[in-house]
Amino acid sequence: MKALILSLAVLATPAAAQAPNWAKAQPISITMTDHGFVPRRIALRQGAPYVLRVTNRSDKGHNLTQKAFFAAARVRPEDRGETRDGQIVLASGERVTVRFLAPVTRRGGTYQFSSTTLADASDDYKGVFVIR
Repeated sequence: MKALILSLAVLATPAAAQAPNWAKAQPISITMTDHGFVPRRIALRQGAPYVLRVTNRSDKGHNLTQKAFFAAARVRPEDRGETRDGQIVLASGERVTVRFLAPVTRRGGTYQFSSTTLADASDDYKGVFVIR
């Protein structure tokens, strides 16, 4: 009886609960420059695994903020500290890697991101994650 219950529990576990193979995840690079994010538009497939590398090549500190996106994405537990409070914060010259599964939504959607530092308010420091 115990073996039957254990077998049913294993079968009931969704495949999505298994850890993704991060070595096969699609890489994405975003660079922070003195004039904004490059690229500004990031296309993602729902539920697909990604390895996001963000590099600050500016001479100032910047952040990439999008609280709803980082809350909806399944960020790898070891990388959650890098997206604390829904933002990635980098000083000049810093680089960070965040692994995640793209959010799954009914119709896809967009998540506008920006840098919220006071110095970036006057610049066009914005971008968008587009979920398909």
